[in-house]
Amino acid sequence: MGTTLASLVLVLFLSADRPMSGETERKPHPLFPSLHELSDDEDNQLDEIIDRFIDYDSGKLKGPEGRKALSDFHKLGPDAVPALIRGLNKAARIEHSCPAVQITKKLAKLLRSSNDLELLEFTRENAGAGIERSRHMGIIKDLRVMCMFRKRTVLEAGQAIANAAPELKGSNAAGIDPWKKNVQRMTISELVEAAGKERSGRLKTVVLELGERRGDTVIGALGSAAATYEGDIQQLARDLLGRQLSRLKIDQLKEKFKDDRAEVRAAAARVAATRNHHLESELIELLNDDEKVVWQAAHEALVTLGKGVDFGPKAGAGPTDRKAATEKWRAWLDRQNGR
Repeated sequence: MGTTLASLVLVLFLSADRPMSGETERKPHPLFPSLHELSDDEDNQLDEIIDRFIDYDSGKLKGPEGRKALSDFHKLGPDAVPALIRGLNKAARIEHSCPAVQITKKLAKLLRSSNDLELLEFTRENAGAGIERSRHMGIIKDLRVMCMFRKRTVLEAGQAIANAAPELKGSNAAGIDPWKKNVQRMTISELVEAAGKERSGRLKTVVLELGERRGDTVIGALGSAAATYEGDIQQLARDLLGRQLSRLKIDQLKEKFKDDRAEVRAAAARVAATRNHHLESELIELLNDDEKVVWQAAHEALVTLGKGVDFGPKAGAGPTDRKAATEKWRAWLDRQNGR
C-alpha cells in the first residue's frame, strides 16, 4: 500500500518541533503538555507508518517501499511517542529482534531531552505493558530506567540549590552515614528502584551495594546503570558488572554474549579476555554486533587472547569493514585449531 498524501503531511508535521510559518496552531495534547493533540485519523496513520517499519525491519517489506518505510519512520517526531510505544509492544511479541530494538532506540532518543514529566511517566508505565515474557524485556527495562532518570533530572533542575549535596545530609557527629545503613538493608528490587531516583554520592552508594549482591537482576541493573550514566558512575558500574560476570561458569558467561543489554555483552567480552575458556569463536561473532561498545570490547579481547595479533576492525569501522575483519579472525582461528 502506497503512503497517502495525508500521511506524508503528517510525517513532515511530526518531524518538526513547532508549526511552520502560516500553519494553523495545533491544540496541545490533553495528557502530555509537550505534544499536540492528534485526530483519530492521524493516530491511525502513525500506526500504519510504524507497522510498515516493522515489516521492513523484519524483512517482509523490501525495495523502494521498504526504503520509504524506513525514511518515514526516521522522520517521526515527539508527537509519535504514544504510537511508538504501541509499536514497541507489538514488536516485542515478534521473534525478530531488530524492530523492537530500533523502536526502543527511537523512543530513547526522543525522550532523553524531554521535560514532559507526564510523557516520561506514561512511557515508563506503558512500555512493555502486558508483556510477561519476551526476549526484548532487557531493552524495555532500560528504557523505563532511562525515563526514571530523566524525570529525576527534570525535577532537580527546578530546585538544584535546595538539593545541593544531598549525600551530605543526614550524616551525624559520630561519622556514621544513616543512608549507607539504610541501603544495606534494602532488597535487590528496592536497590534497583533507588538507582533510578538517587544521584551523586547516594547513587554511588546504591551502585556499590548492588555490586555486593548476586543474580541476573543485579547484572541487568548494573548493565542499565553503565548504559545510562556517564563518568565515574558509568565506570563503577562497568567494573562491578565485570566482577559479577567473572564469577560465572563458562556456559553462563556464553549466555551473556546474547544479553539484550549492550553493556552486559561488552562486559562479557572483557571477561572472556581474562579467562582461558577458548571463547574466541563467540568473540568473533560479536564483531558484527550493532553496538559499538560491544564490538570494540570483542576486538580488544581478541587482540589480548591473540597475544597482539590484530585483524581489526578499526575504531571507525562500518559494517562492511567489520565483516571483513570477522572473516580474517575466523581464518586465524582455523589456523590455530589446525584446520
